[in-house]
Amino acid sequence: MRGEVCIGSASALSFVSLLLLIFAHVGQINTDTVPRGVSIATINMTGFYDGLRSAITDPTPNLFTNVSTAPLGQAAGLRNTYSWGFYKYCAYTESHLGSCTNQTFGFPFQPFEAIVGDTPTRYQIQVRYVLPEESTFVHSGYLADYTRAGFWLVFLGTLSAGIAFLSGLYKSTMTFMMSTVFSMFGAGCLLIGASILTAVLNKAKSINNYTVINGAPLGIEMSIGPAIYLIWTAFVLLFISMGPYLISCSTYRK
Repeated sequence: MRGEVCIGSASALSFVSLLLLIFAHVGQINTDTVPRGVSIATINMTGFYDGLRSAITDPTPNLFTNVSTAPLGQAAGLRNTYSWGFYKYCAYTESHLGSCTNQTFGFPFQPFEAIVGDTPTRYQIQVRYVLPEESTFVHSGYLADYTRAGFWLVFLGTLSAGIAFLSGLYKSTMTFMMSTVFSMFGAGCLLIGASILTAVLNKAKSINNYTVINGAPLGIEMSIGPAIYLIWTAFVLLFISMGPYLISCSTYRK
């Protein structure tokens, strides 16, 4: 009976870990309620109108668009919020109205490109000028490289969590050994991937502290999204599952 509890707890832990990772992966695949609420990073642009106007001391009419279905990256106007997932990003004029880019496996986090791409042509020079070059936020190549690396590690961790759970359902010493190995490998991938993503996104958050020439806030607020916390939680659960998997592997006889 104790053996059943041991392997049962390991399976439950790896299953919940896998479930959390699936939720992290579906973030921003569309604008439905669940995907909309999950992201790796969200950028609030609502204060940027005042920030840009303070910097250039001129009104900026039509800087933003109210048309939620306007194409992204076509200079149709900025959106109030931008949210990134692992496969695309979505931009919202309101909390529930927005549109998304085409899907790409391991979509790069490049907020500067997204903002400039939506900026109307008449404000392109001003926006490029006011966004601080010294901030990691505008270093698109750096952010793309490291967020892609983090994604691939999380993706490998997700596959490993799935294999650990499925192999542990069949009771044998060999399958329990497989579960142990894949839970160890998956936990390692999740730890490194989550660490990379957290570090890079925290560096990009430096944009929150920038001001324009006269000391007014720049008006761009970036926050780390729920997907990162889901990945960290999944790592902890998968790491804990290694113990009962290892015990089952060592003690089960068939």
